[in-house]
Amino acid sequence: MVPTVAQVTSHGEADRERDGDLVVRILVDAFWWVDGPYSNRLVLREIVGRWRSAFPDDELVLAIPSKWSNSEAALPAGVERIPTRMRRHPTINAIELPRYLRKGRDFDAIFLQNFGAPTSSAAVLVHDVLFQSNPEWFTTIERLYLSAIPFLAKRTGRVLTTTRQEAERVSAYNSISSEVGVTGLGLSTTLLEARRRKPPYPLEAGGFLLTVGRLNIRKNLANTIAAALESGAVSERFPLVVVGQRSGRFSESSESVRSGVASGAVRFIEFAPDEELRWLYENCALFCFLSLGEGYGLPPVEAAYFGARVLVSDIPVLRENLGDCAEYVDPHDVSAISNAIAELLAGTARGQGSAPPLRAEGAITGDWDGTVETIRTAIAELADRKLDRLSR
Repeated sequence: MVPTVAQVTSHGEADRERDGDLVVRILVDAFWWVDGPYSNRLVLREIVGRWRSAFPDDELVLAIPSKWSNSEAALPAGVERIPTRMRRHPTINAIELPRYLRKGRDFDAIFLQNFGAPTSSAAVLVHDVLFQSNPEWFTTIERLYLSAIPFLAKRTGRVLTTTRQEAERVSAYNSISSEVGVTGLGLSTTLLEARRRKPPYPLEAGGFLLTVGRLNIRKNLANTIAAALESGAVSERFPLVVVGQRSGRFSESSESVRSGVASGAVRFIEFAPDEELRWLYENCALFCFLSLGEGYGLPPVEAAYFGARVLVSDIPVLRENLGDCAEYVDPHDVSAISNAIAELLAGTARGQGSAPPLRAEGAITGDWDGTVETIRTAIAELADRKLDRLSR
């Protein structure tokens, strides 16, 4: 266990003692605990759950918006909650949560997602700053909202992100005083434990292409659909299945999207529960993920883990996460994507082996134990610095 600070008196005095195995009391930004983007909620819940099992003596207090006070969303055993009153995520993290450090609530540090806090006793996990490197992928409102991420990150005690590539991007576009830590990610526990179930759609095992992810312009869906149609592989009987909800800018007026949907060659599924998503991963003929940019890119990692043959964009972050467990193509080149789809499907039809699954290769860039260990180490360092300041 990582050594950290010890006990605090009920009055918040700095009469803590260092010991061998010590606990930390952490205020956790749980804005997405009940609702919000699936991936952000997944990361939050996995971190909290694994933290409780790995460090059961630590005290975690979740700051959940008061509007969810009657929610039935369960908390892990031993985890407390406090309500937040402000409406916007950035203002909660920047203004409301730091007040608890000054109210004698005995928190050693705050752990936040995306939006940091102007205190040296906080660590923030920034998922990505793609809106800085590629603002054209985002609406004006999105860019305005997300601009609080770099503003607050520069004022937060420690900044973390999920991949080496994203750490380099965060550092390149922002003046961060210390090295940006890399946490990695694991796979969804509920997905891993799900019992596969065929979705209620006319799909057959091995009889469809699959792509998964929020629908926005960055996911490059127009090129994906155009290439699938150009390959001659997809049809009403062998469709491209698109799983995801609309989010941000999305090229819905694309002729390829309209014609594909009209012919039945492209089928949209807004949401697939874990049981159905696992079946889709395990039974697709090919998984395609031609995103233009990612902070991590979890869907192709999931697909590869469940044994799918995977075709992804040739971008550094996906090479970091997938290694030799995928085929790569220029996401801007529709003809190259089309040829790759046709060749991979032809190879599968001839019985040629696919890339090794991630579960066999152990190529995932991280797991939840490693993620929590990295975050807790950063929290411990912040808490120790706080103790040193108080003891002077």
